[in-house]
Amino acid sequence: MHVERLSEIAGQFDGMILDQFGVLHDGHALYPGTLDVLRGLQARGIPVVVVSNSGKRVEANRQRLLALGIPGDTIRAVITSGELAWQAVRNGAHETGQMPRAYVIGKDGDDYGYDGVPLVDRPNEADVLLILSSNAPRTSLDDYRAQLAAVHCPAICCNPDQWMLTRTGLQPGPGAIAALYEALGRSVTWIGKPYPAIYQAAAMLLGDASRVLCIGDSAEHDVAGGRGAGFETLIVMTGVSQGHDPQALEPAPDYWMEALRW
Repeated sequence: MHVERLSEIAGQFDGMILDQFGVLHDGHALYPGTLDVLRGLQARGIPVVVVSNSGKRVEANRQRLLALGIPGDTIRAVITSGELAWQAVRNGAHETGQMPRAYVIGKDGDDYGYDGVPLVDRPNEADVLLILSSNAPRTSLDDYRAQLAAVHCPAICCNPDQWMLTRTGLQPGPGAIAALYEALGRSVTWIGKPYPAIYQAAAMLLGDASRVLCIGDSAEHDVAGGRGAGFETLIVMTGVSQGHDPQALEPAPDYWMEALRW
């Protein structure tokens, strides 16, 4: 069903799960309707949890949203796949009594906040690969294939997105690197949308919400994940869905909009 504005259907829900990249902002600036939507939901008493396939932990993402101009009181909580991955590494260490050595695959110069996890400089020295982001286009998939060909340790993909928004347009995301590693015959644990753990965490943060709407820009991740969690879904034709035919999305969302508007 096509809707012009979120206010048309917001009253049917008592909780919202919103993606950030491609929905609230483009990585550099908020979309024009973002603040109106968040203020409109706040006025109706509908809590918002931002769920992101960011390899960075919660606090870094919360600070990014504040820096972009989102008032902190309009969002109840943020949960990221990076946070869940950090928790998984720490929980595994508690079970085995030893913290694994990790090699981070991400953007050059980025700090992903994996406090307490010993990081190594070369992937063949690691006990686990943490695939947190992608350095594309500077590092190509062929480069990653050559870099990882002789590596055999398990990997955790903290961001299943196959594509990511960059200043040069869509580029292969960390999900593409993880798929490449799987194709080499290696073990990959996938964390983030569309997998259930991140939705379970978001539902706990929403509290007693009984009817939840998931809003995203990716049918593959946001619609499939929201539907799998038992929630209704809305896709905005921005971000990775920009220029696509909304009638051809698979899986199909319950609702779609051209862009986030109140």
